[in-house]
Amino acid sequence: MGILSREQALEIARGLVDTSTADETEVVIESQADRFVRFAATGPTQSADRERHFVSIRVRIDSGEGKREGAATCDGVDTALTAGALERAVELARHAPPNPDLIPLGGPVDVEDRRPDEATLEHGFEPKADWVRTAVEACEREDLLPAGLTQTGGYARAVVNSAGRQVYAAQSRASFALTASTPDLVGGAGFADQIAATVAELDPDEVIRRAVLKADRSRGAEAIDAGEYTVVLEPAAVSAMLLFAGYKGFGCQDVEEQSSFLCGRLGERCLSEGLTIVDDASNDFYPGIPFDYEGSPKVRVDLIDRGLVKGMVTDHAWSRKLGVPNTGHGRMQPSPGGPTTSNLCVAAGDQSLDELIAGVERGLLVTQFHYTNLINPRELTLTGMTRNGTFLIENGKVTRPVKNLRFTMSMTKAWSQITGVGNELHVAGALFDGEVVTPALRIDGFRFTSTTAF
Repeated sequence: MGILSREQALEIARGLVDTSTADETEVVIESQADRFVRFAATGPTQSADRERHFVSIRVRIDSGEGKREGAATCDGVDTALTAGALERAVELARHAPPNPDLIPLGGPVDVEDRRPDEATLEHGFEPKADWVRTAVEACEREDLLPAGLTQTGGYARAVVNSAGRQVYAAQSRASFALTASTPDLVGGAGFADQIAATVAELDPDEVIRRAVLKADRSRGAEAIDAGEYTVVLEPAAVSAMLLFAGYKGFGCQDVEEQSSFLCGRLGERCLSEGLTIVDDASNDFYPGIPFDYEGSPKVRVDLIDRGLVKGMVTDHAWSRKLGVPNTGHGRMQPSPGGPTTSNLCVAAGDQSLDELIAGVERGLLVTQFHYTNLINPRELTLTGMTRNGTFLIENGKVTRPVKNLRFTMSMTKAWSQITGVGNELHVAGALFDGEVVTPALRIDGFRFTSTTAF
């Protein structure tokens, strides 16, 4: 079946709304399909052609004492499954306490028509096997062990409610990632990947070349002292910082609850003038679904403008509560977490990666972070470790590999000490959920607190 088409998804959702006995009903359908191959030194280790359809139903019943709300979900779009979820949602609403804070569901809206790339949806296993073979052979020639993942697929979302809202959009995604490691798994490693909206944009040969080169250069890494260094963070490392800002910081509920790094900084130019961050589902580089989980159109939000802390994202309920526009950043409802960013983009600068490195007297080139965690949300203080390629920079040149280090750093401080922004945008993920569009960044005074043995 693949991802549900517009007609299929809207027909299922409308049918549930029409048969609901509740006073208000909202149906969200998410549909995913992908083909992937995981691989290692022996070749493919796992592959699948899979699909998943997830339905969430939210209903309200006016009891005379106020509206009561219930919600239920199911995995699958079979009639029996969806009818059962609707029945559970209604039953839960009947027994829920009245909620005076509930506001009416949103009515009809117009959203941008977004469709997936068919070639990406149909991309099969044979070309993926060719990429895997090339990666394995390249690693064998350099006495390295490969581990990687190649994936193509699509995602669709539909939202239909009893107030007349009816929206659908779909997108495609393709990726290729390789980690190349020395046979002892401690002597060195290199990571590279590429994520794109269409499979035609992928260049697996370039990903393989970068990962193998990093792994080769990582051999014989030596420990260096912890301390403050100027760092050049490649996009995969930047994404780990940026995604935490999205998870806990840019939402208006976080600000109202005084748990955001935006608190006390809104309207202040307290970050580097080189830093501009927006949330924009309609960006040309890697567009996203143009509406949120309430079916509200996503609006581009200028979050940080050349160092000025400018904005935050909202959803239907919080926009009403604060008397501000709804930016279309609602999560699946009901949600205790409030609105969140979904399409973070950092504006490109004017320096190549080589030029960013050339501006460092003594510092580090960092490929990736892992085990990243949030310590203090008000300062957006994170801790984590470097991974899969960390190199010493001396007098503007990458000179030798170094063993990994643990960092503990306030991102508000780091973002005030940006001295260079890369001129190439990349789609980058982290070793947890989420993706952003970002260039590389050069940051002074980045604090590393301890060393490692590998």
